[in-house]
Amino acid sequence: VRMMFYSGTSLFLISALLWTRCKSSEEKKWHDELLQKSGDLLLPATSDNIPREELKKMRNASRVRLPSPCASLKAYSGFVPVDDDKNSTYLFFLHIKSQVNSEFKPLLLWMQGGPGKSALFGQFLENGPLGMDATGKLFRRRPAILSTFNVVYLDAPAGSGYSFDTTGTYPSTLEESSVHVIRFLRRFLRIFPEYKNRELFIAGESYGARSAIGLAQRVLSRPTDLPCRLKGVMLGVGFVFPLLQIINSADYLYYSGLLDDHGRNEFAKRFQEIQHLVDQQNPTEAAKLLCQTVLNMHPAGHPSLFEELTGFQSHANIIRHRRSRRFETYMSYANSTEFKKIIHVSPTRSLDATRSQLAMALAVGDLFADKTATLVEVLNGVPVLFYTAQLDAVFPSVNMERSFSNLNWKGADAFKETTRKRWYHVINDRKELMGYQKIADTVMYTTLLVSGHLVSYDQSEVVIDLYRRFLKFTDKLPMDGPGQKCGNNTLPCWPISVVL
Repeated sequence: VRMMFYSGTSLFLISALLWTRCKSSEEKKWHDELLQKSGDLLLPATSDNIPREELKKMRNASRVRLPSPCASLKAYSGFVPVDDDKNSTYLFFLHIKSQVNSEFKPLLLWMQGGPGKSALFGQFLENGPLGMDATGKLFRRRPAILSTFNVVYLDAPAGSGYSFDTTGTYPSTLEESSVHVIRFLRRFLRIFPEYKNRELFIAGESYGARSAIGLAQRVLSRPTDLPCRLKGVMLGVGFVFPLLQIINSADYLYYSGLLDDHGRNEFAKRFQEIQHLVDQQNPTEAAKLLCQTVLNMHPAGHPSLFEELTGFQSHANIIRHRRSRRFETYMSYANSTEFKKIIHVSPTRSLDATRSQLAMALAVGDLFADKTATLVEVLNGVPVLFYTAQLDAVFPSVNMERSFSNLNWKGADAFKETTRKRWYHVINDRKELMGYQKIADTVMYTTLLVSGHLVSYDQSEVVIDLYRRFLKFTDKLPMDGPGQKCGNNTLPCWPISVVL
């Protein structure tokens, strides 16, 4: 069954109305109390001392009925406060349970890149059950990561997607945003206690991968903060190395035929200027110049140097010179009043509206910060799926592999000695070469063919299968990782009462 989103307004409203009427009068009253006049479902801060019945009411209030053909899925959404006591910073989430045997499947936290893009992008266009084509038709994506995991799509850091801060103050460091996500998870797990002591996977692509290592490092260093067992981390085309070490694509674009000698020299010169600004402790100006060089965050009407030299309107993929129509279609729908009502978001709130403010805040304290030590700590502490993309013009795969090979982690020697193998995926009963893979120690390192920086968009089914394989890979590893036990104590590793 397929449906045009712009012709289905009445169906969406009827579905939402029927769902509301199915609730008990008490639950509806509680739902109305939580649902602010603005239309945002702002869940209150929780602690371990809140009565179970109150938490159950929050859970019921957050229940949503997704549009057909995913109306039968159990889904929940809302805003969770994550700052100290001010309740000014709220993270938006959409949680979808696996339809089959959800009680036996791990929990996966998905964070998008950008920085500042909503995780709804991943849900609709990459790996979620509710897909959308270029015309706006909704369809049931099969397979989806929901077949393997229970998924939480989280707009993080604050300022991403629908997440917001009432004071307009956004995280400027990875550490600050990681604290927010830890608080979100603790409060989420109180409302959804079935996931306590469940296996947890943290996943993200591009800047989302940076968020993932920041969160994973905090869980590893303070395992009592979270009542979950961190089982693995998925890092796709990740911003996890020093930025100027991996984003300088002058040589890659030259050998791909997109730059001539003059263009390569211009590109290389610009990156030298950016490096000089960084060395002069001027990250704000360095970030501005970077946006004028690559990426797609420059002011409208002012093409980047990449666009001027190549004629490309998109920086994600060396064989696609313009953005897909699906991106605009997705934005129109995800930002529509009808859909916002379904997911408990105010009709006046705009998707990705504060992305530029967040990006500038991060430019000061995070964009040019070296988080190699954080990545190494994660590699030493938990299984990692690390994947790059053959056609990525943002973080070329050759830059990524060179940077990874220079890391000093527990499996470094094994990684250098391991010969990569071909990786095949069955499509329509045919065995297709999809990329190359190395497995060393607790790391699965994969390069995907025919995909760019939006790797899960370009190769949705393949990445979903990669996640399934990684889950099997982690199942074969010894059960002695972080979060499994506290010393010789076999009891769960978290305190009885912690307020975060």
